[in-house]
Amino acid sequence: MEKKNIDDKFIGLKIKDAIIFNENLKKYVEVKINKSGKEIYKIDFNSKEAVYEYNVAILKGLYGLNMKFHSDALVPTPVNRYTFIYYIISEFLNNLDTLDKSEDKPELNILEIGTGSGILSILMSKYFCELTNKCDKDNKDIELINMYATDIKEEYLEIARENYSNNLDKLKLPIKFVNSQGNLIKNISELNKELNNNKYDIIFTYPPYYSDHSVASIRSFGGADAEKVELIGGGKYGEKFSEKLIEEAKDVLNENGIIAFMFPDKPEERRTLVENKILDCNLKLEKYEIQSGKRKRHIIFGIKK
Repeated sequence: MEKKNIDDKFIGLKIKDAIIFNENLKKYVEVKINKSGKEIYKIDFNSKEAVYEYNVAILKGLYGLNMKFHSDALVPTPVNRYTFIYYIISEFLNNLDTLDKSEDKPELNILEIGTGSGILSILMSKYFCELTNKCDKDNKDIELINMYATDIKEEYLEIARENYSNNLDKLKLPIKFVNSQGNLIKNISELNKELNNNKYDIIFTYPPYYSDHSVASIRSFGGADAEKVELIGGGKYGEKFSEKLIEEAKDVLNENGIIAFMFPDKPEERRTLVENKILDCNLKLEKYEIQSGKRKRHIIFGIKK
């Protein structure tokens, strides 16, 4: 799969068209007439409420999903998240050399860390079969794909489960949402029982990345209490969470398995530290820069060889 060939229909929705999919967006839209008499639709992207409603519209209009988010959580950008999932699946296929070697196909295990509203895992569930062609028509292959999504905050998981249930008719892969109890991978007892010592083929996260001194008071930040800085990032640049995750992932990935991160553009130092950790753990490093409107995002892979 060529990474650059994402269908245009999945990466943009005009504000005027977005209103069709979410009437609640209308009250946040300002319409102006330019000099040529053309209507210009604008949203105040500094308003969390406006961004919330716009992203709800994008999810429904572009991806056919009915989603909601926790009022305290970061509002995810759907197009970025879809692009992330597309790249993950593409990278997985590029490194895949075992699934089709025998009639006794091995199970495939997929894990998201820090699912929040469930948007990444739900997109993965919807598009994995379509983009890989790994699911046969009678759905027998789907029974061999195990997908898990973790978070440390139960009220976020409740919303993720609700989003999953509300879109069940559109999804292909079943998802099990698990409370990690503050653990990353290895010490989550529920996962250990489910997998019975089996390993993962895909681990992915849009990780928390707040530095040691980002939060001055105890409040919620991306699903974790601010006082538990190691759960929201940690380190000078917010890199510690990701570094710890890589350390655990290297031991629980199958051969050709991947761990995937998406980061904002700045600070560059955080990405460099994470990339160095991938190499220090003897994983192959792959990285891509994507442009989303005026913003850059970076997708970083560690691949077990």
